[in-house]
Amino acid sequence: MGKWVTSGEPPLANCNSWLSTLLSTQRTLLSVVGWVLVANLLYAGVSWGEEAKRPFYEYPGDYRQEINQLKDDFKTQFGYELLDMELGWKPDEIKELSLAFSKLPETFLRIPGVKGFYHFSKLRAAPEGMPVDDIPAATFPGFRTVYRNSNLSYQVEIDDQEPRIEFFNILFYEDRDKFQNIVQHEMAHIFDIFHRYLSFSKEWLEISKFSLIHLPALDGQPGDDYLFTALNDPDAGHYAPVSTRQLSTYSRQNPQEDFANSASAYINYPYFRYSHPKRYQFLKDKVFGGKEYFPETAMSYQDKVVSDFETALTGRDWDNVVRIAREVGRDYTPEVESELLARLGKNLEDSPDSVRDAKLGIATCFLYSAEALEIRKNLIRKKRVPLQTLLEVRRCVLMSRRSFEKDFALWSMRSIYFFKSKGRAQLQFLDPVLPLAGARGFETQYLWRIFYDGSDVSVAEGSYRVDGVRPGSIKLDLEKTVVGTLNLPTGQPLILELGAQRVHPREFKKFNSKPGKIRFVIRPGFNYEAHHNSTIKIIYPERPEFEKLN
Repeated sequence: MGKWVTSGEPPLANCNSWLSTLLSTQRTLLSVVGWVLVANLLYAGVSWGEEAKRPFYEYPGDYRQEINQLKDDFKTQFGYELLDMELGWKPDEIKELSLAFSKLPETFLRIPGVKGFYHFSKLRAAPEGMPVDDIPAATFPGFRTVYRNSNLSYQVEIDDQEPRIEFFNILFYEDRDKFQNIVQHEMAHIFDIFHRYLSFSKEWLEISKFSLIHLPALDGQPGDDYLFTALNDPDAGHYAPVSTRQLSTYSRQNPQEDFANSASAYINYPYFRYSHPKRYQFLKDKVFGGKEYFPETAMSYQDKVVSDFETALTGRDWDNVVRIAREVGRDYTPEVESELLARLGKNLEDSPDSVRDAKLGIATCFLYSAEALEIRKNLIRKKRVPLQTLLEVRRCVLMSRRSFEKDFALWSMRSIYFFKSKGRAQLQFLDPVLPLAGARGFETQYLWRIFYDGSDVSVAEGSYRVDGVRPGSIKLDLEKTVVGTLNLPTGQPLILELGAQRVHPREFKKFNSKPGKIRFVIRPGFNYEAHHNSTIKIIYPERPEFEKLN
């Protein structure tokens, strides 16, 4: 969803500086894959001094004419051009893209101002440190979020760039479901841009539980403009369900990703209307023009999922059992998982069945509850399912002990912010590994320290422990977690370093993450909290594409 990335953080992020990645955010909606054409040169009867004989391959028909016709058909049907850049579009790529677009609502098609889509090998203008080889697509333009003191307004200032989507090589290696999800996610961003950013509207921020905070510049003075950003609510259990290609915390990054993931869910995930009814209704009314993709029943989310799961188990429809578990695993709902695992465990009490046992073992890989891991372990210990069978499924690999201990446990924290709330110092961040750590029985202890920029002497340090499966968004009151007394200096650049220590209470294993760092400054009298009932103004550049929006 491999991970699905947006802006990426450098090793030392100036989160509260004009040089912050927020100020230069490319809202590139990143998805990934590539197309490699392999030319096989076959030689017949080659010997020393003898000329190589190469068989001549002739494409059946006019290759260029076929591509041009497919491009013309795409533009006629959907209203967008497919533009060749460093790479030309291929027939199979256009056909797959057409399938993805055929599922979109009319509101996503023929958007004035969007000329078309480009095909590149990979993202070219990425922030330093971003792993561009794993990015499937990017949506432009980017934007800055600034509070302008001159007119006392929150402004989203759109970059002066041609509106477009760039598709990269890695996208075209994805399976069809992921491919379509990525394309539709990117088109949701395009829709958002040309509808004055519904994702920044009061209604969407309220539904999705994002709140604004102010971020002072390192060199800011009283009366200067400053940045603002939107933070998710760590106490909210559910954000938009994510693709299997994305990090579990992806929708919590910002309202735009939550909006785009919700649009993809509306099209592709049958339980979205039950698990996220407010998001669903907003999209139905204001984005999809009333178009719906799945029938409605008068059932709660839990009742609907459990009913479908019971039907699949009774009918021995093991592939559907896996599908339902995958849908539930896009988000963490412990009460639903508990019901499913109870029924799954009861089914496994019957005599061994190699096909059933393998499928039910795979289904547990999509669930985070501790019981899921125990069921998997028992199937392997009792030799009812070979470990290798499970490891042929990517999700089972991601949930495995080796992946956690060799890779995920080392990941650093993301989207780290220092701010004050009601005068108390706060730290908020995303830990995308936390759900997996809980699923594998690890407790997590967060260790933080603050020191002067240019010195390694700690000004303050503290820790905070969590256990069980948690959504992966953490907010710490530094005064409650500090060792001793918190007394932070004002007006001086500071460095905050944050790491996670994963400890298994029974297996006596311990893993330390790579530290994440931010640079910040505390300005005397600066108000970090957003103004009550504030409205966000969208400022478009003077480009013909945005003429009707200005």
